[in-house]
Amino acid sequence: MAAPKALVALSGGVDSAVAAILMQEQGYDLIGVTMRLWPKSRCCDEKDIEDAAEVCAQLNIPYQVLDYREAFRQQVVDVFVAEYQAGRTPNPCARCNQFLKFDALLEEGKKLGATILGTGHYARLQETPFGMSLLRGEDAAKDQSYFLFALNAGLLPQLRFPVGEMNKDAVRALARRHGLPVAAKQDSQDICFVPDGDYRRFLADYAGLDMEQEGEMVDSSGQVIGHHSGTLNFTVGQRKGLGGGSGQPRYVLALDPVSNQVRVGSETELYQPQAYLQDCNWLTTLSASDEHHVTVKLRYRSRPEPGLLLLKEDGRAEIRFHEAQRAITPGQAAVCYQGERLIGGGWIR
Repeated sequence: MAAPKALVALSGGVDSAVAAILMQEQGYDLIGVTMRLWPKSRCCDEKDIEDAAEVCAQLNIPYQVLDYREAFRQQVVDVFVAEYQAGRTPNPCARCNQFLKFDALLEEGKKLGATILGTGHYARLQETPFGMSLLRGEDAAKDQSYFLFALNAGLLPQLRFPVGEMNKDAVRALARRHGLPVAAKQDSQDICFVPDGDYRRFLADYAGLDMEQEGEMVDSSGQVIGHHSGTLNFTVGQRKGLGGGSGQPRYVLALDPVSNQVRVGSETELYQPQAYLQDCNWLTTLSASDEHHVTVKLRYRSRPEPGLLLLKEDGRAEIRFHEAQRAITPGQAAVCYQGERLIGGGWIR
């Protein structure tokens, strides 16, 4: 019987390289692929492509580089710019997984006769009474399930996350035992297409946005209390750069690019008891008439917080937290879990 053919997505890092080793040991007939996404990127740049090619040569598997630069620009980078212009704080990594990586690679796999896609994400797949479920990665410090909330549930049976059962130290140890050149390679951080981490410079250089559009700074009642240097320079919860003149610290409560206003207030005013979501995606069937007990991550590194999930019409939802949450930020993802199982989420509006 012929071995099942599968693609393995290689970023040039150690996690995806070890995913390839594990899938090869499990008997898959592998094809390694790397998506070329962006010039001067922190992920999948020319050095990463060289490293991925070397890994494939060592494992004796064929390797291809796929050009997705234009799709990445349209579906991730341009949306990133538009979100900032609309006064939101985007999460491009989750959007890349939602709109580009998995769908595109599975389609590419079909052309090559492969129906399975493996990646180096720290997440787990498990058959449960609810069907194929997506679970948190075993290593809590590396768990990446947050970024996968918007996957099409129908694709889960075709996916493999081989390192999801491992911790990072074990992954590196396995890479060393196999003599992989990427065993000690450092992880990429921050936004891959903003190499220096300065998103303001990126918005100015790439999109030509004017970052210094001075406007009014108002308090929660709408009274003008000062001026700001441009809404693009701020995000909800920010304290730095708001100036003095107040007896207590001020924080950004909201941004209004239309009126070019930054609304500020006390830290107490940052706390809200609910979040409203749009463009939701659910990996399991949920009744719209019920309240669902969940824990919610409002940011990748935030602690899961308990609350009630209520589904609304038109792909919207509301989360009512047991305790008010600090700096709920429009444009970020609110990702919902029941125990270890990821059930989906949506974009905070």
